[in-house]
Amino acid sequence: MRYEFGGRFLEPSPFFCQTRLRIPTKASMNRSADPITDPLRLKALRSLSLVDSPAEESFDRITRLAARLLKCPASVVTLIEEDRQFFKSCVGLPEPLATLRGSPLSHSFCKLTVRAGERFLIEDARVDPRVVAHPAIEEYGIVSYAGFPIRTRSGEVLGTLCVVDVVPREWTEDELETLRELSASVESEIELIAAAERERDHARMFQTMIQASPLSVIVMDYDGRVELWNEASEIIFGWTSAEVLGYPLPIIPDHKLDECQRIRDAVGDGSVFRCVDTYRAKGEDANGERRTVHVNVSAVSLHRYDGHSDRILLIIDDVTQSHADTLERERLFRELQKEKALLSEMDERKNRFLALLAHELRNPLTPIGNAVDLLRFAAKDPNQVNEISTVLESQVHQLVRLIDDLMDVSRITRGRIDLQRETVSIHDIVANSCRAVESLCSEMGHELIRRTDPEQSLHVHGDYVRLTQVVTNLLNNACKYTPPSGRIEISCGQVDGQVEIAVKDNGVGIPPEHRKGIFEMFTQLDETLKDSRGGLGIGLTLVKQLVELHGGKVSLVDSDDTSTGSEFRIHLPCLDAKPNEPKTIVEEDRPTRCFRVLVVDDVPAIAKMFTMLVGAMGHEVHSAPSAPEGIELARELRPDIVFSDICMPDMDGYELARQFRSLSELDSSMLIAMTGNGQPEDIRMAMEAGFDRHVTKPASVQRLREIFQELEARREMK
Repeated sequence: MRYEFGGRFLEPSPFFCQTRLRIPTKASMNRSADPITDPLRLKALRSLSLVDSPAEESFDRITRLAARLLKCPASVVTLIEEDRQFFKSCVGLPEPLATLRGSPLSHSFCKLTVRAGERFLIEDARVDPRVVAHPAIEEYGIVSYAGFPIRTRSGEVLGTLCVVDVVPREWTEDELETLRELSASVESEIELIAAAERERDHARMFQTMIQASPLSVIVMDYDGRVELWNEASEIIFGWTSAEVLGYPLPIIPDHKLDECQRIRDAVGDGSVFRCVDTYRAKGEDANGERRTVHVNVSAVSLHRYDGHSDRILLIIDDVTQSHADTLERERLFRELQKEKALLSEMDERKNRFLALLAHELRNPLTPIGNAVDLLRFAAKDPNQVNEISTVLESQVHQLVRLIDDLMDVSRITRGRIDLQRETVSIHDIVANSCRAVESLCSEMGHELIRRTDPEQSLHVHGDYVRLTQVVTNLLNNACKYTPPSGRIEISCGQVDGQVEIAVKDNGVGIPPEHRKGIFEMFTQLDETLKDSRGGLGIGLTLVKQLVELHGGKVSLVDSDDTSTGSEFRIHLPCLDAKPNEPKTIVEEDRPTRCFRVLVVDDVPAIAKMFTMLVGAMGHEVHSAPSAPEGIELARELRPDIVFSDICMPDMDGYELARQFRSLSELDSSMLIAMTGNGQPEDIRMAMEAGFDRHVTKPASVQRLREIFQELEARREMK
């Protein structure tokens, strides 16, 4: 087909304009040697999305004006791609060029303008050596051409605005100035498109940021109605955007209905409103109460182009977990402070206890040391020897009592104490405890009053020895903290289905500030050594722990008047059954047999004194300073009974027992573990090693008699 163009008939051929990128003064490594293929120019062109875009009247108006003012048959706004030219606007082009809106670069004069980076003029292409062989001359009959580059704001050449004619033209300066100004208009139109695209990009980016933000982003109008509600808002508060858009802001708690007004007032002068508060959320929590979240809120007013503010932007951060963590840290800090104060107090108590322990140990050791020295002078006076023996026995008993109290506290604390429960009479326990303190009361001139009704049946299911220890401790305390010639009362009865034991004195009393911690470890009313009344401050702790092990409770009766003394009350579960018949222990006469005894102990003083004691009881005694020597001596002597220590170097008592039991010639010998370790675990280990009995040091004469009586009974049975 043939088309008319400028009064001539031409064969159809595409005709595209191509943009050219101007090389900046400072060359970039990303630039291409050929502006047509320059990546930065092509990036700028493609970012505008103009290539292959529909025709627009704003561009068509300019091309029509260019053709009319310059009196040319055709005018084109050309965008130069890498391999083709695209006509963004064209006027005067024949079909199908006008419909195709482009051509290959081989038929483009505009690419020459892009490469030149400035206006490109052709007055007669047929004789112009630059383009004389250009295919557009022959195919389209183009003879003259005038083109101006179209640039972006940053200077990248996108294409051209050009006019063409089919006859030679001498382009005048007025014509060229007109074409330049029109090309500037094209650039303005493109800049408007670029600005609009940038605005759309910013809007898309802003929308993406809002939706991807972990923070709740909310926009509301001045009436409190929601206009924007992002995904984080849905996650934090639970309502979907469909549920809140156009409705009043739902997160305001009922007690803060004026919250929106408060925010409005705060941001009215352009200030930023900030607060950390608890807001409402959708649904209920695990307790069935309305769910809330702890949030950090920032609010600012949004202004229109005219400066008027009609909306408020809220940025909300869910700090519920961090708030909970903060509260937890504060709680832990307070607990640590309490623990620190408690540890400090316990450390102070420990130091006081160690000083008191040293003091309490010296008290019996002093008369013991004096008694030892006195024995050298009074050896020939039986009366003095007997008196010294009484003092020694009393002070040794005091030392044993101190150690037993410490061991009892340790056992109870570690849960290693076993109660030997039976049905016992409270009357018997009270009577036995009173007998235990009779000598102390007599020494201090106290009146001990016992108020009980023997006809009233008072029974408990408990450990007779431990309950006696409890009551005796309370009576001992009453004696110590009551001035001489005081009065101590003990009573028992049944109150509200429980057995009640009360110990009351008219002593110094307990000040209110000491009552709360009176049952705590190492607590004493006077914590100075100068007024120490004896004891380690663990008696009441033992009382409390032993009573609680029996399912009972001990308390200090409150009194506003501390000058009237103190009263402690014990409550224990009561039984209706009668107690077991008390076991009568009949002390048997001295053994009629003399036994061969072997003592194995690595401490010479202990071995010597124990050997002398057993010898004084009428037995043949030998000793060995170590376990191996003890075994050799036993094989030689064939002893009736062996007393062995446990903690010895090289070979301990357990190994001695195991080897001892492997010797058939010693089958008939009785093996006794005698040690300072008296825990239940120690007794079990001794029995498993092969010992027949376990005795805790120091062993009393009575305990030794019982062992020898048992040995004699064994021999008689055989």
